[in-house]
Amino acid sequence: MDLALLDLLQNVFVVLVRPRVPENIGAAARAVANMGLGGLRLVDPADLTDKPMRALATAQGQRVLESMTVSDSLAAALADCVAAAATTARLGERRGALIPPRQAAPEIMTWARRGPVAVVFGPEDRGLSHEQVDLCRLSINIPTSQASSLNLAQSVIVLAYELRLAAENGAGLERRKLPTPAPLGEIQALLAHLQEAFVNIGHLDANNPAHFMRLLKAPLERAAMTSKEVRAWRGVARQVNWLHGRLARKD
Repeated sequence: MDLALLDLLQNVFVVLVRPRVPENIGAAARAVANMGLGGLRLVDPADLTDKPMRALATAQGQRVLESMTVSDSLAAALADCVAAAATTARLGERRGALIPPRQAAPEIMTWARRGPVAVVFGPEDRGLSHEQVDLCRLSINIPTSQASSLNLAQSVIVLAYELRLAAENGAGLERRKLPTPAPLGEIQALLAHLQEAFVNIGHLDANNPAHFMRLLKAPLERAAMTSKEVRAWRGVARQVNWLHGRLARKD
């Protein structure tokens, strides 16, 4: 494996949202280490008992456990990432188009060339919420037979293997230099600013903004805007909000 490939895999992070079982955290750490991914991030874990985590991590995963981070929210865990992919066993219109791991992995590795990326897994008992899936750029479903859901650690190793396979096949190693996209935290801040502006000009119902904002989020993500471009659009929204406030004071 060459250094370019190793660097790309190091840009991929596994994010576990509210994991309940410490053994699953340990097994996920082992998968991250075995496949050469960048690390493990936890969101509001229920149980961080050290001994069972380390037992399932085995020798390979100890360093991953020692370097893993813990955040209070998924938005915080993804703030520095240029893109994220959600995993889900649930189907439905709110989940959008679901793609299998082998199709998703090359796209994720292409993102990794531009900065940190995340693959997000939900709690063992109920998976990711709609709001958490909405923070991600695509949704992945692992095809199974009638038993529609896998153990959390099993899901992690499936995705980690497909990512490594995609990297070994050259995904993301294009030589053309690409601009670095704004982190997801900046995109979320832009969306919040735009939502406020749309409400202020009467284009959006303040009581039901979610559907329209999801439609707006998709093209913004496809555009892969840079931080400078995000600041420019936030400047437009800020000016709209300022003018609205000024007119409201005159009334």
